[in-house]
Amino acid sequence: MNQLLTLSVSLKTNPLLGQWLRFESNGTVTVFTGKAELGQGILHALKLIAAHELELPVSKVQTEAANTKHSPDEGMTSGSMSVQDSGLAIRQACAHAAKLLKVNACQTYAELHTRIDPLLPIDLTVPTKSTAMNLIDGRDDLEALVHGKPIYLHDLGINVDLTPIKNNWGQSNINLVHGRMVRGPGLRCTLQTDGWLDALAALPEGAQAFRDGSLVGVLAGTEELAEKAASKLQRLLKWDVESLPVCREGGVDLFEVAPAMDSQVFHEAGQAIEGGKDAKVYEAVYFRPALHHGSMGPSVAVAMWKSDEANSGLKVWSHTQGIFPLRKDLALAFGVDAKQIEVQHMQGAGCYGHNGADDVAYDAAWLAKQVPGQSVRVQWSREEEMQQSPLAPAMRVKLQATVETTGSSSAQQICLNQEINLAEENERASSRIRFVTWQHDVWSQGHSSRPGRAATPAFKDSWQTQQKFPVLEPINVAAAAGAGAERNAVPPYVSTHVKVNAHRLLGLLFRTSAMRGLGAHANVFACESFMDEIAHDQGLDPVAFRLSKLEDPRAIAVIKTLADQVNWLERRQRVSQKEGRGLGIAYARYKSKGAYCAVVAEVEVTHQVSVRKLWVVADIGEIIHAEGAISQLEGGAIQSTSWALKEQAHWDSENITSTDWDAYPILRFSEIPEVMVKLMSGNSLNAETLNSPLGAGEATQGPTTAAIANAVFHAVGVRVRQLPMTPDNLAKAALA
Repeated sequence: MNQLLTLSVSLKTNPLLGQWLRFESNGTVTVFTGKAELGQGILHALKLIAAHELELPVSKVQTEAANTKHSPDEGMTSGSMSVQDSGLAIRQACAHAAKLLKVNACQTYAELHTRIDPLLPIDLTVPTKSTAMNLIDGRDDLEALVHGKPIYLHDLGINVDLTPIKNNWGQSNINLVHGRMVRGPGLRCTLQTDGWLDALAALPEGAQAFRDGSLVGVLAGTEELAEKAASKLQRLLKWDVESLPVCREGGVDLFEVAPAMDSQVFHEAGQAIEGGKDAKVYEAVYFRPALHHGSMGPSVAVAMWKSDEANSGLKVWSHTQGIFPLRKDLALAFGVDAKQIEVQHMQGAGCYGHNGADDVAYDAAWLAKQVPGQSVRVQWSREEEMQQSPLAPAMRVKLQATVETTGSSSAQQICLNQEINLAEENERASSRIRFVTWQHDVWSQGHSSRPGRAATPAFKDSWQTQQKFPVLEPINVAAAAGAGAERNAVPPYVSTHVKVNAHRLLGLLFRTSAMRGLGAHANVFACESFMDEIAHDQGLDPVAFRLSKLEDPRAIAVIKTLADQVNWLERRQRVSQKEGRGLGIAYARYKSKGAYCAVVAEVEVTHQVSVRKLWVVADIGEIIHAEGAISQLEGGAIQSTSWALKEQAHWDSENITSTDWDAYPILRFSEIPEVMVKLMSGNSLNAETLNSPLGAGEATQGPTTAAIANAVFHAVGVRVRQLPMTPDNLAKAALA
């Protein structure tokens, strides 16, 4: 039995060969996946895996975009799980197909089409090929991306024909109409209907308006007319609004105004004991503000109902991250059988999280229901994308640790003496310091309000209809799935007693959901900043201190490799001799079971923080496609840099106010640091159980921000515990 199979949840839920592969008459093989292409190159990686296992040229393998009619149900494309789940399932299916080719004495895979039953279960005992893949074939979609060819859902109906969205009901001439939504401010608002008829009379000619309870939308033959009609209604209609909690800058006191809170012990291990007479208690509080996804292109969808008959077919074209969860909630919202709905994934503006893609799909379907037989395209504006899509929740983390020490040493001598040896310093730290207790408390709204996880629909606009679907509280996913606010809250460092308390804020009047890394970003930022604070106070080198408190050999190898790569001790001394320059390090294993990642940041601090260089070392297990993995790690590091330095959502008593790039600045191209990525492989430890691939997409989020914060402290002696590291927050930290 292949040891890798225990990792592939997708194989357990989709066990048939025909769910993954189709053998074409021309000898090519089509590979199916339920995972969405978000720009991360997953379709290319899966193609490489299949070609390798089938012993075919990459040109002989094709992948099809996810579709609920023919794709395996693999839930969400999230959590850096696509290679582990879809990749390993496809690998096993292809290994079985390669064996069938030989058993049936076929010359090509085309011959298998007539010789095997598509309902044949995949043989899990067939061994896969060598895991030392590191496939190097370049992506075949980059030319279209670079040259701006119309391959995105956003392009349909604008400057290309509508061939990609022809429906399955025999209609060849599709009549596309454009829709826009009209909303009141905030999460909960009620339309004052006494002005509805007057507003309808004021609509421009050629536009139609529709209403269901407090849900309002318009249709027109052109985008310009739809926008004009929606703007008209927006000015004329009045709403009763529930006020948002007005907080201090950044929402720091949001945690005091939440109507309710659900607190529980998320994790506890070891026995709580009191420290000895030489024990010292450390305590610190860290804050990450609410963030926008900030998709570069606002969300869009196209939808069409077959007819106005009950339970008639609905087709939706969407850039969702989960075609089957979207289908489930569309069925709930419209009261139809899910099998009557087809969701076709098309590439669009990705965000590595829950942006507006699912909500705009509901908008398009709701408006399309008013004009059955016609295709309705709904394009959100920048303002809608920022106001209507969920935020990544603000997080507060309080850490407390009791440390027993046996002796003291000079921080200046140890941290700046280039003659010391990390191994010797590691041994010194191990003998001098012991964590007696480590307590981690995290306050946050839930990190998931995605479709497919509740008995009622998760679409924000569905809560405005006459049916009054309930407003759903964001949840935290289960610990087995990586957790939500608690992700990476359990420290990787050895302590006699560890306790993690999770406090979920309830009843707040804006929606939060998943964004790249979920709670790992804030938790790693807090944990790794805390480790640096303790190391500095104890007069220990931060690299040696971490090594002394780790037991996992792969974690130790990653940090040592990074320290060697940057020449840590010598570079740290050299950098510190330049005014305002600093070097910081941070480490985490994503979700405590995914990729291992360590980051070193070099910064320059003047009136603001500038990140000059980032070094990343990651152990992602088996390397499928090194170029793709490096791109993911690099992209995550750059996004995390933007979060660390700039990003923060704002709101007033009625609505979210950070609705453009002036109010919500992100990292500019001119501010992007040089990023150097090195991949390691757990295979080097000669343990078969370590060969499994580990997702790279979210591994750099937490360590990058923490490394920047630690570098800032090294540069100017200021410990920034409140993100982002803006000039204002830097000044506040200096005065604290």
